[in-house]
Amino acid sequence: MTYRVAAAAFAVPALFAAPAAADPVRGAIMQLEQKHGTNTSLILQVGQNSHGQRASRGYQLNQWGQSRRVVSGLRLDALQACRQAVAKQAYRIGYRDVDFDDDRRVRQIGPHGFRVRLDDVEFEGRRRERESDVTCTIRRGHVVNIEGIPAAGRRGYQKARNDRGRGHSRHRGD
Repeated sequence: MTYRVAAAAFAVPALFAAPAAADPVRGAIMQLEQKHGTNTSLILQVGQNSHGQRASRGYQLNQWGQSRRVVSGLRLDALQACRQAVAKQAYRIGYRDVDFDDDRRVRQIGPHGFRVRLDDVEFEGRRRERESDVTCTIRRGHVVNIEGIPAAGRRGYQKARNDRGRGHSRHRGD
């Protein structure tokens, strides 16, 4: 019999006894130690501790079971998807250019859902520029809702062009 098999054979009773002896209410850790010889022993620790080694090394998980590294990647993907969708929507409406500031807030609303708020987005058209706060909702990498893109209006220009295009002369009595 090898040492590994012998250690496993001695550990089996400890594996069944330790969870029953641990106190989950107070977070106590049950430690069982079994000496097998002068230089060999087997130590088994079982328990529930929310401030254990994993938390101290920065491996904390959020409420959806994701690490900070995973959430950071998802946040960047959501921000990029939002910016692309806003630029595409603005181009379809009639804006020629969209400038994004670094003012942004990304909040996780689900395991793969984010709400991105872009502050002071500048929309540039032919005759005027507008600034607006834009909010996107992203689910599984796809933008499902965009709010805050201003309508590309041609208020003064449109009215003047329509009056000239009707064929009215300056003198109405003619």
